[in-house]
Amino acid sequence: MNPHTTPAVDEVGRLVIHLPDDATFYGARSYLPIALDLVERVKTPSLLRPDLQGVNYMAQYEVFSALCSDRAQRTVDQTLLVGGQPTKPERYLGLWRDAIAASVTAESAAEEHGIRVVAVLQAPLAPMASAKSSWTSCPFGTFAAFQARYAKQMDLRGDGTFTLELDLARPGAARDAYYGASMICTVLRREPAAWRACIALRKTTTGRPGQASLFASAET
Repeated sequence: MNPHTTPAVDEVGRLVIHLPDDATFYGARSYLPIALDLVERVKTPSLLRPDLQGVNYMAQYEVFSALCSDRAQRTVDQTLLVGGQPTKPERYLGLWRDAIAASVTAESAAEEHGIRVVAVLQAPLAPMASAKSSWTSCPFGTFAAFQARYAKQMDLRGDGTFTLELDLARPGAARDAYYGASMICTVLRREPAAWRACIALRKTTTGRPGQASLFASAET
């Protein structure tokens, strides 16, 4: 094998989480697509996303756009396999179409698949104090109201920054994370190193008996 050749990714499964329709300004269903890759014989979930920075929920067409620009293309030169076997782009996209049709809630993902989806927000508190949302559908309107709502969950640090983690399985959390991240981005967009907003995947310990966790080791 050419030592400079990128090792093939083996996608052994996929899970799509759908979010409440009020999670964004658009009021339409949005998704979090998760690919399950085999890494050193361990099934490792990774969130497909348009950008590493931001709380990004994807419309169905955005999911397919992301797949067509990356993973589906990689099936052509077989740098992406499915279940250890080569596949064609059309069949690969069909697998994701089926996964979207069978999408689950964030709560079901935690209970049935052993995976929690968490929005992580981190920023300096002082410049956010007077921030207002530009979205009329924002449930809290100002960052001060957002902070008051989640004061007990915010981790305040000595350097003046805060970190807030919102479990998207909780009622209203997906919506609040979206609008909270939007305000942070608006205020600090010229200082990209000063803030962080992302969606993280976490392992749970409360999966339903008999259900395989997405983090489980692959069978030999």
